[in-house]
Amino acid sequence: MEHTKDALSPVDAIRVRVKELRGRSGMTAADLAERLTELGVKWNRSIVANFEAGRRPTVSVVEWLALSQALNVAPLHLLIPPAVDPETPYRITPNREATVRDARDWVRGMLALNSEDKERWAQEKPDDESWPFVWLRPGQSPHEIMRTRDYLYAVALERAQRDREQGGTDG
Repeated sequence: MEHTKDALSPVDAIRVRVKELRGRSGMTAADLAERLTELGVKWNRSIVANFEAGRRPTVSVVEWLALSQALNVAPLHLLIPPAVDPETPYRITPNREATVRDARDWVRGMLALNSEDKERWAQEKPDDESWPFVWLRPGQSPHEIMRTRDYLYAVALERAQRDREQGGTDG
């Protein structure tokens, strides 16, 4: 994906979602800070306000997870907003972008962003996560169907490799 200036960054996405979810729940900045402190992250009202306003440019992984817990939302839904256009550019790293759709699938373990090494990517998944929880759904786009096919192919390669290594058959 081409590098764009207006791509959504992880910290900006978390910032926007924290402000949105805190406001929607009626929680004040002081309430959120108190909840975070209970969870072991020592934030105060001004840290919450500075983060939401963009004056605090970073958030640690521990803080991100605590924010998710405090706001009762899955970490994925803070990191990559669910309610934006799926084709919106999302900055994975300072020099790497993907669509919001691809970034969400990557974080879920459903898509290998490094498409030239899908076999290695598939081998790193635990056995109990080898099959997607959603197959084909009515109204899926051709893009989503192809992604599902690619995912299933990667899983099949992983299982065939494991069988060969364990002295089993190829299928």
